[in-house]
Amino acid sequence: MSLESKQYQIVASIVLFNHSYAQLEDTLSSLLSEPCVEKIVLVDNGGAEWAATLNNPRISYLSLGQNKGFGCGHNFAMKHYLDKCSYFLICNPDISFAKGELERLYHFARDGKHKFVSPRIHYSDGRFQYSCRLLPTPANLFLRRFAPRWGAKLDVIYELHHADYTQSFSIPSVSGCFMLMDSQLLKQLNGFDERYFMYSEDIDLCRRALPLTEILFYPDATITHAFSKGSYKSLNLLIYHIKSVISYFNKWGWFFDRERVLANQKCLKTIPMTSPTEKR
Repeated sequence: MSLESKQYQIVASIVLFNHSYAQLEDTLSSLLSEPCVEKIVLVDNGGAEWAATLNNPRISYLSLGQNKGFGCGHNFAMKHYLDKCSYFLICNPDISFAKGELERLYHFARDGKHKFVSPRIHYSDGRFQYSCRLLPTPANLFLRRFAPRWGAKLDVIYELHHADYTQSFSIPSVSGCFMLMDSQLLKQLNGFDERYFMYSEDIDLCRRALPLTEILFYPDATITHAFSKGSYKSLNLLIYHIKSVISYFNKWGWFFDRERVLANQKCLKTIPMTSPTEKR
């Protein structure tokens, strides 16, 4: 059976735009160290033609021909590979991890028949990243960007700072930098909503998944996310960010959103809690 016709355990998708090999090297090395990742799909949204020359049977190159956004890029990979894998990994190009970390996350998902899982995430300097979140209100997303002192106060609840991150638990939303999902679930969801060019598409995906499955945090697998906060440095990215947030709330509701309230209340009632001073 050829590599392209077999059923893979995990297909990992990475969307590139003006990325160099050096920027992607740690991510590729991490993924290639995991036997469960049997195919890595590099989707070139522009400026990464070098990826077509990588000589590795586990790496495939797809070109969109133009930059149609983060979600569109991953959807392009899904169209080619969802029918060929059990799980599909949505992965940023700024991720790295030690050998065995993804294997543990995959076995947790497969053995427990979980359809949507996310690992513990740290920044490059070792700080814990609060990647598990409630569904956002307009205040959560706008204040944290334009009034960070006020936003930081809201983040304590929004980012579940008091959750016990030594345990696995269910949450309404997780960071889109590293999502391991059952391929059939992604088919049901039709992937990302391509109306979001960049930003908020991960929140939207989580929200659409909630009626179909739990989204689970798994503490015993850890990855590192470089996380450059591009919209804080680039006016163009800031504009994309604002447009996406507006699109999100236009779709789901700004101030009257019963589903958001119920999902967040359920999460706050069921997650394990710990002292805010306890080590993560």
